[in-house]
Amino acid sequence: MTSLHDIPVESILLQQPPFRFVDHLESYSEAVTEVSFTVREGLMMLEGECLSAAGLMEHMAQASAARIGYVTVYILHKPVSVGYIGQVRNFTFTRLPRVGETLHTQVRLKSEIFGISLADIDVYCGEERIASASLKTALSDD
Repeated sequence: MTSLHDIPVESILLQQPPFRFVDHLESYSEAVTEVSFTVREGLMMLEGECLSAAGLMEHMAQASAARIGYVTVYILHKPVSVGYIGQVRNFTFTRLPRVGETLHTQVRLKSEIFGISLADIDVYCGEERIASASLKTALSDD
């Protein structure tokens, strides 16, 4: 995998702060993409000192979108497209991440056809896996 930490996230994601839940694209390969995100004060979807379950799910969706955005912009040389979550399966979490914690998230592509992607996503805080899900996403035709 290639280190892509310095690619500006705003070049591959349409979401903007305080609703952006990816800080860095860490690596990309056709099979696995990794992103990082530090939970910080002032974010939308905080519940007290923790990112809410909905915020954790949004982080996972944006991690998947970062993979697609990287391919679209840096490999296909096209503008970022609007994407949609088509299905979430098996979303589980053991705990919610706290302000100041950094999430390291792996997106493992299972299949991709006609702009529809299926990926398994795992979210880690340090060595601890705190969440996982399978997401099906689709790109807009616009």
